[in-house]
Amino acid sequence: MVGIEFASSSAPSTDLALNLNAPSKMGSRIVAKCLEKGMLILATSVFDVIRFIPPLNITEEDLTKGCEVFKAALLEVVHEG
Repeated sequence: MVGIEFASSSAPSTDLALNLNAPSKMGSRIVAKCLEKGMLILATSVFDVIRFIPPLNITEEDLTKGCEVFKAALLEVVHEG
């Protein structure tokens, strides 16, 4: 399992002194975008974290496709603000 935490003003673990301009609730928004694109990923309920839990026998092709879907979803959320 691998996790990515997004630091935004809505994340409870974010140091408010950082004065971040990152989009709020990025984790849940990226999860929704990935689901629209046919990829299921998990988010945590409290922190703005996405968890990746691929099968141990994932092919390189599927891993590459998953990374591309995640990247596209991330870019969409960032551009939406």
